[in-house]
Amino acid sequence: MIGGNLSGPSAVLIISFVWAMLSAPQIAIGSKTDEGLSCGYFSTDPNDRSGPPIHFYADLSDDAEHLPTESPGVGRADFVLERDTLKLSWSVRFKDLTSQTTGLHIHGPIPAEGLAPPIFDLAPELFMSPVEGEKILSQGEVAYFIQHLVYVNLHTTRYPEGELRGPVRKIPPKC
Repeated sequence: MIGGNLSGPSAVLIISFVWAMLSAPQIAIGSKTDEGLSCGYFSTDPNDRSGPPIHFYADLSDDAEHLPTESPGVGRADFVLERDTLKLSWSVRFKDLTSQTTGLHIHGPIPAEGLAPPIFDLAPELFMSPVEGEKILSQGEVAYFIQHLVYVNLHTTRYPEGELRGPVRKIPPKC
């Protein structure tokens, strides 16, 4: 169910599929990357957690906000998910906001054009650009990232519901 908690057999299937994709060993398909791994990285071994990190990004603007905003602000969030530990690292940069920052969160699970509660914070209150951090994700949170069901929302005093927002998308590997 969109916006609800994953549960039951469908949740097990989704999480198992995502875990299999994250834990995939290399099969030689395509050209080699800088790390020596194939662009067509895939595994049939559910216990193999090796493989290149998965990169995600979100371009932040007022255009993506659910409520009308008028902000000259822009930003970018970059994420790296380590397959072996499920550690998500991030760097968020932004500029030209209309007022003081009050929150920076990952929201979901819902498609980016929807409205969802925060899943976790990316920064403490009253932060400045750049913001960096890391967190160990649950398997459910990993599934939300892989399925494009999360977005970044930057809140300010002028726009407490969010001044800048952007859907989190996976970056295809460079081949």
